[in-house]
Amino acid sequence: MRRWLYGLLMTLGALVCLTESSFAQGAPKAGAKEASLLIKEPKTPEALFDAVVLMLDLERPNLASQYLNQLMTQDLDDAVILRMRDKHGPATFLRLANDQRFEPQGPELLEKMNAAFKRFAGDPARMDKLIAQLTGDPEQRESAIIQLRTTGGVALPRMLAVLDKAEPKQRDAITYALTRMGKAIGPALIGALESPSERIRAAALEGLGFAGSNDTVAYLWHPAFSDKSPPGTQVTARRSLARILKDDPKKTGELTIFGAAAQMEKVATTHFRNEHEWLLNDDEKVDFWSWDREKDALVSQSLAPKTASLISGSRIARQALDLAPDRERLRALYLALRLSLASHLAGPGAPLPKGSGTAHDVALEAGPELALNVLDFSLKNPNPDASLAAIQILSQVGSKRLIDNRNGQASPLVAALNYPNFAVQFAAASAIMQFDPDQPFRGSQRVVEILKRGLNDAGSRYALAIDPNKERGSTAAAWLGQLNYEPTSAATGQEGFKVAADRGDVSLVVIHAACINWGLTQTIANFRADARTAGIPIVIYGPEGFDAKLARLIADYPLVDFATEGEASFKRGIETFLAKLDTPPPAAEHRNERIRAAGFWFAHIANGRRTNVFDISSAEEALFEATNFATVGVNGVIGLGAIATPSSQLRLQEIAVAEAREPAIREAAALQLSVHVQNHGVLIGKDKALQVKQALDKATDRNVRQALASVVGAFRPEPPRVLELLQSLPDAALPSAPE
Repeated sequence: MRRWLYGLLMTLGALVCLTESSFAQGAPKAGAKEASLLIKEPKTPEALFDAVVLMLDLERPNLASQYLNQLMTQDLDDAVILRMRDKHGPATFLRLANDQRFEPQGPELLEKMNAAFKRFAGDPARMDKLIAQLTGDPEQRESAIIQLRTTGGVALPRMLAVLDKAEPKQRDAITYALTRMGKAIGPALIGALESPSERIRAAALEGLGFAGSNDTVAYLWHPAFSDKSPPGTQVTARRSLARILKDDPKKTGELTIFGAAAQMEKVATTHFRNEHEWLLNDDEKVDFWSWDREKDALVSQSLAPKTASLISGSRIARQALDLAPDRERLRALYLALRLSLASHLAGPGAPLPKGSGTAHDVALEAGPELALNVLDFSLKNPNPDASLAAIQILSQVGSKRLIDNRNGQASPLVAALNYPNFAVQFAAASAIMQFDPDQPFRGSQRVVEILKRGLNDAGSRYALAIDPNKERGSTAAAWLGQLNYEPTSAATGQEGFKVAADRGDVSLVVIHAACINWGLTQTIANFRADARTAGIPIVIYGPEGFDAKLARLIADYPLVDFATEGEASFKRGIETFLAKLDTPPPAAEHRNERIRAAGFWFAHIANGRRTNVFDISSAEEALFEATNFATVGVNGVIGLGAIATPSSQLRLQEIAVAEAREPAIREAAALQLSVHVQNHGVLIGKDKALQVKQALDKATDRNVRQALASVVGAFRPEPPRVLELLQSLPDAALPSAPE
């Protein structure tokens, strides 16, 4: 009867739409009050929802919104919502929630429906009744399986708990039900494989043969072929593998362990790169199933996709390592996943958890070679968290030999200097400085560039748009600004390369596909060939579908992707690409710590006579700017003192004579100026030297006066002046006796 009435309503509504009436012609204005199309207005919640669905089908969004608003003022108990769900299906609720025209009522109704269904599906009394019916007559059993299947994975915890303690007949009935419940229970069954109960693991393995997919295979290799698996477990797991891979559970003889670890490594690496395609819930999170050993039960948690991937990847990598314990890549992958997970859970900028049983302490004890392999793997499969963690370990257990080329290629530590994340670059530079190399090496000048950027790090992110069309390039730059970048632009590839190489702080480049002088391919090739720009992520933007023509170019060069023109697609493309590479911008406290560290290392280079390894002359401007800050001012002065240029000597003089400067900075500058003059001669004019003498006469601070006096002496005054100074001394006498 209800279906007949609903059909009649639809027919009447369609007829009304086709006739000329008092209704306004054309599409109604958004939000406008619209006359009803129904002969009789709905009053009950279910009738209102029928009207909402009807108006959606008739493409009358204003009326649908009006009825939805009325519906949301009703008392919607679980029974009513579930009857609405049974009639129209969950997809209708999702359709409303995803349509911006029905916000916020659409999402609110979906949330109510999900909550009601979870309460209904997970009701223990109902679950026990359905589980008991699995051993009833065929009709009861079939009805119970159908109802259990509608719950998705919600019924699994109770079913498995009963199965673990059940008699053989009921255990077999529950296992059979698991094979009939569809692919929706696959994630829950994977979580059940962690159970300490062999009965539960066996049932989960059997169920995965029917509910699993190619994504499930990685979880079945270990129980199928590990020496630690009981014979019965091996048989069940192999049967499920054969069902998925060979479409025949009897073909277990065609399965071999050869290649299993490599396949598992590939899947775990996808998780490490945060590229696994999870099925997300309404909150854009993963319903992640695992075995809670404290509760001894299967539980579901709502996790961020990255968190779920690091946990799943760690589990798969560990099992792969158990199958192939001598494989170095698997060792590096597993430790990289564990370090990344520890860093991710600790939060941005937080130190790695330390202590017995932590990934940090295991990595320390495992030694520098494995940590170097972890870094190498993390750079090639971009993961900033793991890269930073590996560098931290290397700085504690490594030595300067880690800078040497490795297998004919640059050391991973040197390669990290060009990683597309400044936190990683700075950590690598600091680790290298800690090793205190005494000979130039490949990348030594890159260390200076990174320290220079760190010294003046204001927390801004800079991006460059390269486009021959000025208006289009300005628009792209504006979109970059909306993505929280400080944008700049260039008209040609050659000009853009020069900007990025000279600045040293550009963290993203976007290039239009119609790039000129150089062309697109040449521009990208030059960016990747120069150490100063090799690690900058590049996004090519152009017309829709143009990415197919650029597929080879994108594949040939690392850290290159494509985004379609248009504000929404441009921003989405960039955000998706960078999400795999970036860590959040550092907090102010972390930036300040980086600034202090950069100042310290510049002073170390100057004081330790390491300018033969690190030429810091290019950092002169940055060092001079640093003298304005109390935390690094003295270190900036020391760095200037190690640069043998007239401009550096002049900057030291300017600081030394500036009465507005803090006495400690003036004293340091004067002392460095004195040494600079002794080592390189007087490189400033007589007028500047005279200013030092005048500053000495005016100075009141004792330390500043002494430092300035040393400068005047370094200028080697003429004999008359020397005589004048000697005659200014008071007559020789014993010091006054204390009273």
